[in-house]
Amino acid sequence: MKSLLKFGTGALVLLSLIYIGNTHGTISPRLPGLAAFFNPFTGVWQQADASEVSDPSTLIVPAGVDGEVVIDERGIPHIFAADQESALYLQGYLHARDRLFQMEISARSASGRLAEILGVDLLERDRIQRRKGMIVAAQRTAEAWQQNPETAAAIAAYCDGANAYITQLAPKNYPVEFKLLGFAPELWTPLKSALFSKSMAETLCFRNRDLATTNARALLGDSLFQHLYPAHNSAQSPVIASTPWLNQVKDTSKDLAGERIGTLSFPELSQSPEGIGSNNWALSGSKTASGVPLLSNDPHLSLTLPSIWYEVHLVYGEHNIYGVSLPSLPSILIGFNEATAWGITNVGQDVADWYRINWTDTTRTHYWLDGEATAVDWVKDTIKVRGMDQLTIVETPWTIFGPVVYDQPEDEYYNLALRWAAHDAPFDENSDNVEVFLNLASATDLDGYISALRAFDNPGSNVVYANQDNDIALTVTGHFPARRPEQGRFVQDGSRSENAWPGFIPYSEIPRDINPERQFVASANQRSTDLSYPYYYLGSFDDYRGRYINRHLEGVQDARPEDMMALQYDAHSLRAEEAMPILLAALAASSQREGLSKRGIDLLKEWDFVYRAEAQAPIVFDSWIDSLYKLTFDEVYALNSEDRPVLFPETWRFLELLRDNPDDLIFDHQASEVQETAQDLILQAYQQAMTAVLPIIDAGTTWSEHRGTRIRHLARIPGFDSGLIHSDGARETPNALSSSFGPSWRMVVSLEKPLRAWGVLPGGSSGNVGSPFYTEGIEEWSKGEYFELSLYRKSEEVPARERLVFER
Repeated sequence: MKSLLKFGTGALVLLSLIYIGNTHGTISPRLPGLAAFFNPFTGVWQQADASEVSDPSTLIVPAGVDGEVVIDERGIPHIFAADQESALYLQGYLHARDRLFQMEISARSASGRLAEILGVDLLERDRIQRRKGMIVAAQRTAEAWQQNPETAAAIAAYCDGANAYITQLAPKNYPVEFKLLGFAPELWTPLKSALFSKSMAETLCFRNRDLATTNARALLGDSLFQHLYPAHNSAQSPVIASTPWLNQVKDTSKDLAGERIGTLSFPELSQSPEGIGSNNWALSGSKTASGVPLLSNDPHLSLTLPSIWYEVHLVYGEHNIYGVSLPSLPSILIGFNEATAWGITNVGQDVADWYRINWTDTTRTHYWLDGEATAVDWVKDTIKVRGMDQLTIVETPWTIFGPVVYDQPEDEYYNLALRWAAHDAPFDENSDNVEVFLNLASATDLDGYISALRAFDNPGSNVVYANQDNDIALTVTGHFPARRPEQGRFVQDGSRSENAWPGFIPYSEIPRDINPERQFVASANQRSTDLSYPYYYLGSFDDYRGRYINRHLEGVQDARPEDMMALQYDAHSLRAEEAMPILLAALAASSQREGLSKRGIDLLKEWDFVYRAEAQAPIVFDSWIDSLYKLTFDEVYALNSEDRPVLFPETWRFLELLRDNPDDLIFDHQASEVQETAQDLILQAYQQAMTAVLPIIDAGTTWSEHRGTRIRHLARIPGFDSGLIHSDGARETPNALSSSFGPSWRMVVSLEKPLRAWGVLPGGSSGNVGSPFYTEGIEEWSKGEYFELSLYRKSEEVPARERLVFER
């Protein structure tokens, strides 16, 4: 049986190699020697059976480390240690044991070191990472960590644990990805942990549309720009419903709305795809059946195997903590202890601005600042490229705003510099994000929660909280620029120092809700506050999930944990609920409705706006609304290009125009001889949509098949993915599922005594494709099912599959 398994694995990997060789030029020329890869004693066979690579039962650790690890029946590690340093040492060991390739590739990706293992096709991406200042940002953070004794000790313990595993790892037991790509793991360092921290900031707080917005205003003109791009959605249901602002801003005198920079021909850097977000909420005991708070959290991130999260249980001293961690960093980021629970969603606040730099001459060594020629500071990087002997040199000029990322040689005198909050070292000299999460995980009351978050800088996060004293709270925490009106919405003039950020919003004035009158707190990446908030607010915000969740929670009474699970899996689309009456009414009123395909109309009339896996109506709706959007904003599409990006109007504004102003000139095609209205375009879009989707529907294709969700391997190795996921949900529904993004962890906590909790990950603890814990939980996750999570106090209580004893 074992030989058959090895043969099957080898055949699968061989087919994968053939596929890669024929479709992925980046990798194929630089594959390792196949003889070594398929060696029956040291190659891929080592991953064919997880039992062949299990750790020995007893492991040697340095003096001072005291602990034990119990692996339960789901493969989840429970760490029992004498103190925090021992616990984090063991956590680092387990992260490396189970997720070493994930850790290595994440640090390389952030720092711009992928070409070193993947070759020249990744050189430009590496170059951009260097010019974006990722290494500088990580170095500043790592240096600050060393100045904080608690953080320095935590990071040292974590790195020591990871390296204890790495140094005892024989090449024959390298994870399969190292063998496939032909490189060896490096020792783990605090800088690599900092790089991963910055990669999360890059994912969650690098959204910026300055360049595209500047071009849209310049090309469309002020009047049309203001019409299509209003700064605020009046239908928003903000995160903080009340207005508990402690102070009013005194100085907003410099209004930047009048500054004008023309069109800019620079390609927009890659940013987080639509779909990255999250939901969290907490109900007061007055709204629950048990009379105690319920807390829920489901962060929406890229779905990969292995998962971005690592489920773990830490017991040390008086602390008993369960939740999910990020391989590369110590502690638990989302979870609960014996008295409290907390969860995180992303804040859409923009903390990255672009400044046009005016060089004094073509040497680009000096730029004009306040009328004076000012020298740049140079940061020099070298990039190794696999298959090339010569190093690639990258020299990045830094201005007072930040690095000059864009340096197109054809633009001799103007380039763009980046001011990004994530470049900064931790702003609190006595604390940082590592200590924040250590303190948050050990906090036992409301004061501990508030105090723990003081030093949180980036990525900006909505941190929800509940405890057994019936307190609930939500803090929009982070280090946010105290912008002047309109600052950061458009590319700014970098020749004037007064255009720099005037400062940051004080911790005492960031939005926070504690035990609000409505008896719940919630966030889903929507705007944090209403317009009464005294600071200028800029960003990219959800317009549907937040409103739907708030509407649902307003009406909840006698809620049970099962109700919270159902809401996390809810696939109701508020966007469809608001759009469908407009679209169907327009068809019904059209004199040209005869002859239209009734198949789609019949499906949509019976649809309840829920994106069920087996439904077909969502296929029709999505195709229809997408076609209508493209017909409506044909002018914007015509202006947009890769080298000159233009901002597209938001969906909420599009639907608002359809509903309130169907005769708006935006619905008219300039090339046609007649003036079209929204009704004309709705009819045309329906015909286009049905031409596209009717064959799909006739073939019996369901929504989940059409959506095509797959949980792919981190390195996109064929055959290492989940296969097609059959699950309800769509991007703008509470169960925010798209082809590659979705709820990366679902957790529901009941703050009863003793506390109870449930959770599920779309993927198990192991990154080893041969492990039974590689795809653990995916089936349950896809159905909206959960596992109960237990805060065992003693190792003997854990239903053990494996015990790792650590001895000096």
